[in-house]
Formats: sequence, C-alpha cells, structure tokens
Amino acid sequence: MRKIRLSIAQKLITALGVLMLTSYSLLVSFYLTKLYHTSLEKGELLAQKQSIQYIDQFTTSINTSLASLTTIRDALLQMRSDGVQNRSYAVHMLETVVRNNPDLIGCYTVWEPDAFDRKDAMNRLASGYDDESGRFVPYIVRTSDGLKAIPTVDYNMLNGDGDFYQVVKQSKTFTLFDPYPYNLNGKDIVVTSFILPILDENGQFLGIVGGDISLQTVQDKIRSIRPLGGHASIITSNNYYLANGAYPGLVMKPYEMWEGGGSINDYKKSFSTIQYTPDRHASGQMFRMLIPIRIQDFTWHFEMVIPKGNMLTQYYSSLWSSILIAAATVVLMSLLAWLMLQKIVLENIKKVIQVTSAVAIGNEKLKLDIRSNDEFETMANHFNRMVDFRKEAEHLIQHQATHDLVTGFPNRYGYSRHVETKTGSNGQFALLYIDLDRFKIINETLDYTMGDMLLKQVGNRIVQVMGQSGRVFRFGGDEFVVLLDDISYLGQATAAAARILSVIAEPIKMKGRLFYLTASIGMSVHQEWTPETGDRLVKESDIALYVAKKQRNTYKLYSPMMNDVPTKELILENSMFEALESNQFMLHYQPKLEIRTGRIYGVEALLRWKHPEFGMVSPLEFIPIAEKTGFIILLGEWVLRSACRQVKQWEQMGLDSVLVSVNMSMLQFQQKDIVSSIKSIIEEAGVRPEQIELELTESIFMENPEHTLRILHELQGLGLKLSLDDFGTGYSSLSYLQNIPIHYLKLDKSFIRGIVTDIRKQMIFRSIIVIAHNLNMKVVTEGVETAEELQIIKEHNCDLLQGYLFSPPVAPERFVELFRSNKFPEE
Repeated sequence: MRKIRLSIAQKLITALGVLMLTSYSLLVSFYLTKLYHTSLEKGELLAQKQSIQYIDQFTTSINTSLASLTTIRDALLQMRSDGVQNRSYAVHMLETVVRNNPDLIGCYTVWEPDAFDRKDAMNRLASGYDDESGRFVPYIVRTSDGLKAIPTVDYNMLNGDGDFYQVVKQSKTFTLFDPYPYNLNGKDIVVTSFILPILDENGQFLGIVGGDISLQTVQDKIRSIRPLGGHASIITSNNYYLANGAYPGLVMKPYEMWEGGGSINDYKKSFSTIQYTPDRHASGQMFRMLIPIRIQDFTWHFEMVIPKGNMLTQYYSSLWSSILIAAATVVLMSLLAWLMLQKIVLENIKKVIQVTSAVAIGNEKLKLDIRSNDEFETMANHFNRMVDFRKEAEHLIQHQATHDLVTGFPNRYGYSRHVETKTGSNGQFALLYIDLDRFKIINETLDYTMGDMLLKQVGNRIVQVMGQSGRVFRFGGDEFVVLLDDISYLGQATAAAARILSVIAEPIKMKGRLFYLTASIGMSVHQEWTPETGDRLVKESDIALYVAKKQRNTYKLYSPMMNDVPTKELILENSMFEALESNQFMLHYQPKLEIRTGRIYGVEALLRWKHPEFGMVSPLEFIPIAEKTGFIILLGEWVLRSACRQVKQWEQMGLDSVLVSVNMSMLQFQQKDIVSSIKSIIEEAGVRPEQIELELTESIFMENPEHTLRILHELQGLGLKLSLDDFGTGYSSLSYLQNIPIHYLKLDKSFIRGIVTDIRKQMIFRSIIVIAHNLNMKVVTEGVETAEELQIIKEHNCDLLQGYLFSPPVAPERFVELFRSNKFPEE
C-alpha cells in the first residue's frame, strides 16, 4: 500500500485544523457538559417542585380530616362525660366532617356495647344507621345523591374484614390501613382508612372514630402529575402501591425494585436523594426521587419517576447544532490558514530546504538567512548556531579521538593518522619507545590522580628536551613515543634518548614529596619512508624496549637478532598455568563504603600476580592475555572459588555481613554450564548466594545477548547479586539498564575525574543516579580519592563509594582490621 506523503504546508494546515477543532471541541464539550447538567438540574427542580406541591396538598387534606376526627372524638367523649349523649347530634357532626372534607368518602364511629349512652337495647334498628345490636355504629358515606347514614358492618368479624375495628381495639393507637377492597352499597371500591381509638380517662377502650379515602380519588390526582412525561406514585408503610400515575394495575400490589436495586427498605433510607436507575416497565435510565409523607406515627412515601432522556431534550438539540457549527468553522479556518501559509510560510520553507540540503552534503558555509521577526527567524538563528556547534563538536571529537586526555599529546590513533599522511624525505627516521620503570607500582601505591600528574610532568619534560626536533605521542599507561624526522645520522637519535633518560631521572617534587623515576627506551631507525615504515618502527622499537627493560634506565637500538628474544607477553602467556599451580596469583580486596551510614558495605576481589621475574604484574597486562588464550575461564573459576572461601573464613571470624564482588569476563558467560559451575562453587564453599556479587561489563552483550540475558536471570534466581561495572565507558547505553536484571550500577572513575569544578559532569552524574534509583538500582562510584569528590557524590545521593580516599586494595588480613575499625573518611 502506497504511503501518503504530505508537504510541510499540508501538515501545518492539518495540524492547525486539528488544533482548532480540538480547541472548539473542548469549548463545546465544556458548554454541552454544563448544559447537560443544567438540563438534569432543571428536571430535578421541576420534579421537586411538583412533588412538594402535591405532598403539601395531600398532607393538608389528611391532617384536616384527622383534625376533624379528633374534634369529633373529643366531642363524643365530652358528651359522655357530661351525660348528654345525643346520637342524632353525633351523626350530624359526622356528616359535617364528610361534607367539609371532599377527599373523604365516608366517616364513622363504632362504640363498644353500651359504651356511648347505655341505650343500645332501645336503639336496635331504631334508625337507618342502627343495626340489630343497638350499638352506636353510624357510617356517613358520600353517594351520588348526597350524604347517607348507614350502619357500620363487619366490625365484629375476626377474619380480616373487621380489622379496622379489632386491630385498633387491640393496639389502642392511631392506625393507618393499607388499601383494601370494601363493598359500599353493593359496589366494590378500594379504600384506605385512618382510625383514632376512643379511650376514657383510665385508658379503657370505648370505640373508634375513622375516615375512609377512596383510592380512585388519590389515583386521579396522582395521574395528573406528569412533569416531562414522568409519573408519580405513593407507597405505603408496608411497601404497597397506594397509587401509581403510570401503571394503575400496580395499585394494592407490592412495590417492585428495579434490577440490581437492592431492597425497598434501603431505597427508603436514601429518601430525598436523587438517583438514576433502570426501570422494570420501560427502557433507558430513570430519574427517581423519594420523599416521605408522615402521618402521625406512619410514613408513606411519594416517588417521582422521569425518563432521563426527556430531561435532555434541549441538550440533544444543542449537541447537533454544535456539531454543525464546528464543521463549518473548521472548513472556514482551514481555508484561511491555507491562504496565510501560501503567503507567509512556504517562502521560508523553501529557504530552509535549500540551506539544509546544502549542509547535508557538507557545505556548512551557507547560512539560513531569514529576517521575518517571528518564529522562522528564531528557528534560523538556532539552526545556524547548531551548525556552528556541530563544527566545534566535530573538531572536539576529532581531537579527543587522536589525543590523550591526561597529557594532551597525540595518542596511538593519532600516531596512526600522522604516519598515514606522512611522505618520504631525504633523511633517516627514528622512533623512541619510552616506558617508565616500575611506574605501575608507584601508581598503585598512590592514587590515580597523583599518577596522572606524574605522567603529565614526565611528558612535559620529554617535550622540552625534544623541542622542535621530534614529535611526542603517548601510547597509553606509562608509555611515550618520540618520532624523529629527517635525522642525519644515528648519533642524533641516541643523543636524544640519553637526554630523555637524564631529564626523567631528575627528581619530581609534587605535593611536598620527591619522586624518583627512571625509564627504558627502545629505538628503531629506518633509512627511507614507505607506507609500512610507521608500523615497523613501532614493532621494532617495542622489541628493543623489552631488551632495555631487562636492565632499566637505559636505551637499546633494535637489531634483527632481538627477534629471537621472547617478549614479556609471551613469557606471561607461557607461565600462566605454572603461576596458577604455584599460587603466584592472589586476591586483594578493596572496600566499598555505604555513604549514608559510613559502614563497610562490601568489598571487590581484585586479582594480583606476583611473578618471580617481573614482580607484581598489573591485571591490565595479564588479563588481556588470559582472555586471548582462553585461560580466563580457569582463572575466573579460581577467583570465584578463592573469594567464596575467603567469605567463609571471614564469617567464621565474626565478619558475617560482607558482600564480596567478583569480576566476570565475556568468555565465562559463553560457557554452557556457567550457571551450574557457579552454583557448585558457592555450595562447595558453604556460603550463601546473597553474599556474592558478580560484576559484569556491557561487553558480555556484544555476542548472543539473548543467551547472556537468560543466564543473568538464572543467576538472579539463585540469589546472587549482579552489578554493571565500568558504566560510562565502552558500550555504555541506557537501553541496557531497562533490560538486564541488575542490583548495582558501578560508575567508572572517569565520571568523577574533575567533577568538583565541572558543573556539567555533576549534572550528568546526578541524572544517572536518578535513573538508577528509579530502576531500583544502587549506585557505586569508583575512584573516589578526595574529600571534595566525596562531598559531591554525597550531595547527589550516591549509595556507595570505592576508592583510595578510604583504602586501596589490601590483603585479607588488613581488610579485617579495616572492617573492625571502619572509620569513615572526613569530608
């Protein structure tokens, strides 16, 4: 499928259109959201208003009827107390109550036998409202022909029809009955009754006074309440429908909760709150509001139900209008934007394309000239500065690639670049390969900063001696090279070598101490220059240097006979197995300090070789040989086994919290049985896996990274601690940190060299610590040598330090003393 390609102008128009549409959409969304809630609030307010109006009317009617019944009860009791009982007058009062309360369809009183006037026997069937018992039981009922007085019936029945009397007789309290069917003059109606007991001054039950309300009357009023197409209902205290404005068939039936609505009692507890729920009889969400109606000790509830969609009519109308307006606005603004871009933007874009194309092919002299006094001019200025910075960066990178960082001299790569461009001449060429005698011992005895300062002074002395007659290089470590061009005779080279030896041998005073150094020099001389001459000079002078190192403080000129002399590298390679068998290898331990507490957190096991001929050989010399020959596998196992045994020995001495870190090489990780081998060594020594830390470098990922990552997870599963060593050199990449399961990140000493005065280094240092902490790693800073450096790394929340400020690598016995004293260095 062909990919759609848009021009910059089209992209800008599209982006502007999207921006405008997004902005307008946000505004419209805010408006519609507000309108949405406003519409709901209006519907809710309307529902509340009509609900309250009806409840006020309903409760006023009920309370008026109850007040009238209370008045009749009190009047009847007063007549009885005064002995002026008059049944006709009592009936007249009942008629007045029914006449003055249109919501009542009937009003009645029922007295116990002879409880009213003790004339029951005289009033048997004496009037239209007397029955055969003669008890005072008149019932005034509203009919189409007016009010009619008839006797109350069924009051003595105990099967339910007489509950209106029997229940009140038992409770002697006001009672509000749920709807029930009642036959009135041969017609079945549904009524609800509220009844007051008649009690004498001693609480003796005498009878009742009650009123009936026809549910049809209530239903008619409820049906008329239809705010926004909704409906209302009245629910009794026993959870039956007294009235339902939408579904009359539910009257006298239990209240039905919606699906998932819980119980009716929980619903009642949330009265006067607003809910949006489903409905059993209609689709969509319903607005519900429940308000209590209190009638003395009884509580009914008034429920208002409105379809939510009916409340949002204005919202939906505004929604469609907003969509149409938005579409029209986007079209109009896009047209205007296109016209503006054609006029303003495209001309400057053409300039940008022209200049960037020229820069891309290497023409960095061309500048982006835009003077529009806007963002384009700002962009042009930034672009021009970026090109300038790029030039400076390229020059800096080129310089750093070809020069030594300590002395500033050209390095080995700088030498290669120099000889590649060199052409022949009439004179001879000589190369002096200079190596300082026993400098490694001095460097390890002091700190690396002092060693670098010594190297710099030695290099300056060589430059002063050679002047303009030779070019000085530093090949690394303690090795310098001097290339002499166009010498007339051999004596010039030997004289230069003698002067160099003499000036190096002069004492060097530094920080109140005197240092005495000597050097060995190997020389090679060629009569003519060819493309191979540069490499041959280095190789031949290196062989001569080896011969000179046997005597020290001398120089030797290469001769072909020297090719038969074995080099130091060959000697070291051939003697490695013997050294392992004869215990020439040993481990020294450099402590790691926890900065926050000042305690020794652990140690790093560092390999040393005490050679019978060369003395202490630096790992920088024999480790590369061991890796090249594969001997590093056996040597690595010996280091891990020796370190584990040392941990066990320290544990028996009471040092049970020492974490020992061991360096692992790439070749070791390529072994198929590396995990089982490490596990076997740890179990053999009887130490806990969490006491051992394996230090790795990023080089292990250069070949078969999937295999390496799997091994790391298996080692982590054993309980071993893992750390990434020399971070900041080699292949350092933040991408590794998020993929490998490591516990510690060790920053190379180059990170803090010069950090005290270099703000940019401090910023980089702090950023790496923050990243490591966010990845749940602890940070170890190597090469800490001064109190100022300690203060810096402490301020940036580094976790651990390792360096000469506290201790150089020491023998196991000396470490025990350090652990037990454990004095934190002063800042």
